[in-house]
Amino acid sequence: MKMKLLFLLPFLTSYVWADVLEVRLYAPIPGSSAELMQHASEARNIQTKLGGQVVVATDLRGRLHFANAHKNWVGWAAFQEKLEASEEWSTFAQKVGAAPAGTLEAHYLVNQVAPMLPSKVYQVFVWEAYPGRNAEMVAAASTAQPLHEKLGASVGINTDQMGRLHYLMSFDSWADWARFQDADPSDEVASFFAEFYSNPPAKLIDVYSVTRVD
Repeated sequence: MKMKLLFLLPFLTSYVWADVLEVRLYAPIPGSSAELMQHASEARNIQTKLGGQVVVATDLRGRLHFANAHKNWVGWAAFQEKLEASEEWSTFAQKVGAAPAGTLEAHYLVNQVAPMLPSKVYQVFVWEAYPGRNAEMVAAASTAQPLHEKLGASVGINTDQMGRLHYLMSFDSWADWARFQDADPSDEVASFFAEFYSNPPAKLIDVYSVTRVD
């Protein structure tokens, strides 16, 4: 694995350029993957009618990613009120709650430091800063972004409610992703990672390899 793979979150469609994301990751109950996807489709349809901007995707671990994009936190709060007032959403939530097809594994509330528009496939590397080094972590991600973009990736940088950083690299297809991985890193990239790993400000805690299904 090349070093550039090690600095690789969720989601937007072409609707808007949002600054806030809410992302939920669900693991299907054994034998219920198709039902979980059906629930996600129903939820997206209801939320879209309420003005929501929804993306549904799956990762290579078989989990479902359900994401909402909002212009800002005021917009996020206003959408929660719409959901609470929706009889259709209440009925759906009760149905799913009575017979769930998956379990919630993670729930992220995300600020987009560097918003971007992900394509069909993307990888998300989640980093947790060492104590007192959050600013260094974000600065390192901001330095890595143009280096990866020169090599053909689209890059987004996000921080969640726990202060973790999500670094997203997006491609039109997995074939494009593979070509990116096989390309020799530039001297500039190699120099950056040599410096980064000599005294890393953060540790890698998770990786998502994701395909949009909408």
